[in-house]
Amino acid sequence: MSTRIEEEKNKYNKLYTDLVFASDDLNQMLDENELKKRSFLSRVDILKDYMNFLEILERDNRRKKGLFTKLFSKEEDIDTKINKYLTNDKIIALEKLEKCSKCKCINCISKCTMDHCFNCRENEYVLNCNKSDSLLTNCIDTVTLYNGNQAILFNIKAYLIEKDENNNYIRYVYLIDSKDYDNQHILKYSKFKGEESYDSVITDNTQYELVRINNKFIEMGLRV
Repeated sequence: MSTRIEEEKNKYNKLYTDLVFASDDLNQMLDENELKKRSFLSRVDILKDYMNFLEILERDNRRKKGLFTKLFSKEEDIDTKINKYLTNDKIIALEKLEKCSKCKCINCISKCTMDHCFNCRENEYVLNCNKSDSLLTNCIDTVTLYNGNQAILFNIKAYLIEKDENNNYIRYVYLIDSKDYDNQHILKYSKFKGEESYDSVITDNTQYELVRINNKFIEMGLRV
């Protein structure tokens, strides 16, 4: 077997098994409306197609191992074929699936009240959900914010998403200064027409809302 094919199959074998089993279970237990909320399911087909592509490539490679083929074939090598197959969109989908495989929602058969797959970013996945109005996501990302003219790089530790009585989603972010661990902040995050905003959660000059949200982060499982 080609080294590259072996590496790719080893990389995705467990992911493939876990997600295909989860996908099969969900398809048997959920109705069409609920399945549409699990947007990761469409990415599972991309993974299936890729694993099938690797199997075909492996069979063709074995068949063409003869000396004559090695000397005179002008076909592309294995690495080139794989690199051509893996378009940027497919790479992004596969990388997201690795996070989906860790998601708390992956085997959930409850009616989803949070519709979170539609709001889940490429670098996050759900750590905990109360199946009602709150969930916590893990995130591996950074953001640069400014204190006056000073730029500070923060690690995004987690997002807390709450649904209010009007079914609007409110997203809070927990930030840790990349150079000063004690410099931690909880901010309200929003995005409108591509522009991101990070706003204070302190209202009416009291700490009540900040304390409430901090406690909710902890209640949902955040550990810092």
